[in-house]
Amino acid sequence: MRRVLGTAVIVALVAGGGLLLVWQLPRPISDTSAIGVLWHKHSDELGAAWNRETCAEGVCRQNYRGGTIYAAVKGDAHIVHGGAVGEAFDELGGVARLGLPIAEQSGPADRPWQAFQRAGIFASEDDVPTLVRGVFWQSWLRFAEERGGLGFPKDAEHKDRHGIPVQNFINGVIYVRDGAPVPTISDIAAAHRRAGGAYGPLGYPKGTQRAVGDRLVQQFDGGEVWWSGDTGAASVQAPFLAAFHERGGADGALGLPTAEASRLEGGSMQPFQGGVLYRSDEDGSIRATTAGVIQQRYEELGGPGGELGLPMGEKIDVAGGRYQAFAGGALLWHEGAGVFRLDAANFAFWVADPARFGWPTKDSRTDERGEHQDWEKTQTVLREGRLLTVPSTPVDASTAVLLCDSQCSGNSWIKQGARRAGFSNIVEFGYGGSGYLAPISGLGTGFTESVSRNSLLLPDGDPGVVIITLGGNDAAQKRAVSDVTAAEGQLIGMLRQAYPNAAIVVDGVMSRNDAAHAARRAMDAAVTEEAQRLGVHAISVAGWVSDYTAPQVDNVHLAPAGHDKIAPHYADALRAVLGR
Repeated sequence: MRRVLGTAVIVALVAGGGLLLVWQLPRPISDTSAIGVLWHKHSDELGAAWNRETCAEGVCRQNYRGGTIYAAVKGDAHIVHGGAVGEAFDELGGVARLGLPIAEQSGPADRPWQAFQRAGIFASEDDVPTLVRGVFWQSWLRFAEERGGLGFPKDAEHKDRHGIPVQNFINGVIYVRDGAPVPTISDIAAAHRRAGGAYGPLGYPKGTQRAVGDRLVQQFDGGEVWWSGDTGAASVQAPFLAAFHERGGADGALGLPTAEASRLEGGSMQPFQGGVLYRSDEDGSIRATTAGVIQQRYEELGGPGGELGLPMGEKIDVAGGRYQAFAGGALLWHEGAGVFRLDAANFAFWVADPARFGWPTKDSRTDERGEHQDWEKTQTVLREGRLLTVPSTPVDASTAVLLCDSQCSGNSWIKQGARRAGFSNIVEFGYGGSGYLAPISGLGTGFTESVSRNSLLLPDGDPGVVIITLGGNDAAQKRAVSDVTAAEGQLIGMLRQAYPNAAIVVDGVMSRNDAAHAARRAMDAAVTEEAQRLGVHAISVAGWVSDYTAPQVDNVHLAPAGHDKIAPHYADALRAVLGR
């Protein structure tokens, strides 16, 4: 069945002063063709037909007062309405150039658009149409359902300053590289735009975005942009990109980026779900802090802007805990104890031999005496590079600190003499076989180098006197006198630094007057003369074994009775040099 519908048209002709009325004949509309079926659904808006339905070269069409219906032979029919979209369709070549419509006109009345086989026509609020065509249109259609699609075009296709074909959309951009369209869409497009777009450090996209589980990633010439529902979109660029992948990328400990990289004093940083990457301007190194109690404490202490500064290494696991080094110190975590901050110098001592002191039990703290540190095994104070122990008994004016070889053994003449001279508290560092240069057993170096290296820790405090009784073993080992006195001077300098208020006394070498002890007497003279030259007290004990008939147990060491005989004479000499 065909319905016959038409409308009258009055045409006024001036012909001999009369009017000629012409009526357009009604045109039939099919009830069964795809075009007719569609017209019946939209007859009110389309109105009467202007012509018959015609088909040619696989395309059927029929014109109406309100638009045209197109259909492929044995295909779906779609309307091209009058107005901005329809007018643009006709002006741009219609079906021959743009192909058949593939969907009905969409969008609000003031911004309609319609999809065709080879292009899309989008009308703006002022009825100015914009065409999306060719590979741009193919890409637009492909991603129409992804992340909200690309949306309305913001401009016509054009070439940018680098000669790359490009078209901008409300929700992204399509670039054409090597003839292939590469879009950026939605949140990833926004992150690319924030980073400067194609002219920024990310440059152009290298491929379309792809899914990695519930995340999206898109690669660019200068980096990557990652997106997830939890983090949003953020880029990872050089120099952090390589470090990000070295640590496992998005599936590693760092996870996804949560913000763009930013500058900070002395470097730059970028936060991730599981940590932060930091770069130092000084050497270009990149280090990470990763989620956990160490990073939490680091941030509580001000992060890179705090006292610790930038990280100097990654977290390192050791037996019983882990640590991480920073420019201004380190953070150490011990199982069951917590995280403690060490200043750089104390950390250097700890990391060289963790078992020596054990784990820290408090943060480093500083006062007028130096940098204090509490350890599992002891307490230390670092003052002007010298590491000192904190003794259980205070080291004060009643204290004599003894640095000596085996002459200190037992109730020695040195201890007895110091007590007789009024020093009730004796702190002894006595090592048989040692000297200024002769090595201390277990340390491998003499007193001078052991103190210099902080292998031998002196006690913290303000002793009344420091007594040095060394040199006999240096003589026995035939050390050069000049080397011994040089080491003596260095040791005295370190003692002055550690104990600026203490008197320093250098004892000579206990010896006899016979030829067998000539080398010991010569060393006595050398060290006491050097002490006097350096402005410290000196007591020569050369020949005292003979002078006071002190018994010996061997060629070098005094018997207990010998110590007792020497002690009062040494006490007198000590009181004399100290003016006590």
